[in-house]
Amino acid sequence: MLAKLIQFIKIHQAEFILVISVGLISFASYNLGKIAAYQSLKTPLAIRGPMNYGQITVNNAEESPTPSESARPLKNPTVVASKKTKSKLYHFLWCPGASKIAVANKITFPTEAAAISAGYTLAANCKK
Repeated sequence: MLAKLIQFIKIHQAEFILVISVGLISFASYNLGKIAAYQSLKTPLAIRGPMNYGQITVNNAEESPTPSESARPLKNPTVVASKKTKSKLYHFLWCPGASKIAVANKITFPTEAAAISAGYTLAANCKK
C-alpha cells in the first residue's frame, strides 16, 4: 500500500508541487491583504509644533508672592461624595473616586468647605 502511494507521488510529482505552491501563495496573499487592511485603519501619527502655554516667569527672591497671592482658589471647587458610604469621604471632580460614584448616590457640594462642614474628609487618593 505504501509502495503504491510513493509510486503515485513520483508519477504526479509536478502536479503535487504545483498544488502546494498555489496553496502557499494563496495563504500568504490572503494574510498579507488582511495586514494591509488593518494598517490602513490606523490613524497616522501627527507631530505638531510646540504648544503655546503662555510665558513662564521665574520669581526672584525679592519678588516672591505674598501668601494671599499664592493661595489661589481652584478653578472648579465643586466636590462630590457618596450617600451610601460610611467613610464620609469627598472627592474633587478630577479624582478617580469621583467617577466611580453612581449618579443616583452622588451628593454635590459647591465648595470644599461645605463638604468639610457636613462632616466629610478628603479621600486619600485625591490631591488638590
